[in-house]
Amino acid sequence: MTLSILLASLLALAPADRKAGDLAVEKKTLPAAGGMTVDAEVGTLLVPEDRAKPGGNLVEIAFVRLKSTAASPRAPLMYLEGGPGSPATPGADRPDALAAWLPILAISDVVLVDQRGTGRSKPSLTFTGAGMPPVEFFKDEATAKRLSLEACKKAAEKFRADGIDLGAFDSASSADDVDDLRAALGAEKMSLLGFSYGTHLGLAILRRHGERVENAVLVGVEGPDQTRKLPSDVDTQFRKIARLAARDPRIAAQVPDFMALLERVLAKLEREPMPVTLKDPRTGKELVVPVGKFGLQLILLYDYGDSSDIPVFPRLLWSIDRGDPSVLAWFVRKRYFQMGALSAMTFAVDAASGASPERWARIARETPLYPMGNVANFPFPEVGEVVGARDLGEGFRGPLVSDVRTLFVSGTLDGNCPTYQAEQLRWAFTDATHLSVENAGHEAAFFDERVHEILRRFLAGEDVRGERVVQPPIRFVPLEGYDAAATHPSVPRPAGGG
Repeated sequence: MTLSILLASLLALAPADRKAGDLAVEKKTLPAAGGMTVDAEVGTLLVPEDRAKPGGNLVEIAFVRLKSTAASPRAPLMYLEGGPGSPATPGADRPDALAAWLPILAISDVVLVDQRGTGRSKPSLTFTGAGMPPVEFFKDEATAKRLSLEACKKAAEKFRADGIDLGAFDSASSADDVDDLRAALGAEKMSLLGFSYGTHLGLAILRRHGERVENAVLVGVEGPDQTRKLPSDVDTQFRKIARLAARDPRIAAQVPDFMALLERVLAKLEREPMPVTLKDPRTGKELVVPVGKFGLQLILLYDYGDSSDIPVFPRLLWSIDRGDPSVLAWFVRKRYFQMGALSAMTFAVDAASGASPERWARIARETPLYPMGNVANFPFPEVGEVVGARDLGEGFRGPLVSDVRTLFVSGTLDGNCPTYQAEQLRWAFTDATHLSVENAGHEAAFFDERVHEILRRFLAGEDVRGERVVQPPIRFVPLEGYDAAATHPSVPRPAGGG
């Protein structure tokens, strides 16, 4: 037997030897910023694809365990990334990101977990086979929905042909994966740090495995029945932005009513979409992308909770109203060229979490009442059936009562996960604190160094009740010209740096 045939035979036999619970670990030393290093274990854990089907497919969960420098570390901290669909392990590849974990590593290990279907976990549910969408994607909702469902159908067919059950990719299964990883790493208990969707997953872990959780930190909170957005919440966020804009004399002088401008611009684009010219970075060719009412709604809703983009919203709408597509072009370019790849995991997981009948009924009642409609939930619920998601039911979405010591963190300008969502959940937690970060958007509340210090102290067992973090107020980009103190990437710096 030749060596190549022998190797092929061994590889063919390898999958049959694999079983749930198999743990593979490789020790590494990773470089962190400032000349520091972090001892780590890079590994994988095999878990069942569907725990109701013993002997079925296996899923490989990838993780990086950053080792604590403490003599007696506390329970390892499982980091749960957002999305759903975003991986956590790439953070171990960046020295600056690793350095940010050093204060926590003085307390406990940190385990960066790629949830099933994401990142280095296998199978990956990232699909590129549909290619870039036609330029008409942003023209109207019917076109966008048709194109989205067609792309998701191609992805689902591909993964099914590979023998993957997309219905097994949901937050309950991921919660069990995290607890299996805890056990495989030999930890009696774990702590949780979830961001955005990661908080939704963290809450599922608390419901299913709360007795094994020492502490939980949930930043940008999405509760069990808060996956689908309420049109009234979206409208409230835009009205908050309108009030802030009205206080800025540079904006209010020409835009006295931000909401009226928003409705006027949406009506204008519904009558006649605005053509936006982009250069395709792959070919260098120009593309003309028509943006209608739906397209602008979608673009705004991508970033309406981001305090780094909110400051340019008045200029964006004002420039469109004047027939100038330059600011809009930056936002379209930012999103359009991301659409060549989709994560079937994103759609499967969100569809499985779903919404209660009461929440869907409320969404239906509210949709015609507000200028942004129900675009925040695009393309749900239809996409759930396309990817074969299995609804997790009211037991998953129902009230959650917990004794786990928990810190909720919210930004007052977070439209994605409004602060009241954390307060609703906090009521049923017997040992919970809510840190509300003034003037912070969805991500800004997470990346604030003062928040990191409070998280560290909380995880070390300190009482952080009464702590307050205030970020600087929003400073809006001027409607015309350039202000280096209030700028945005969509507004080019003048020649000469003025």
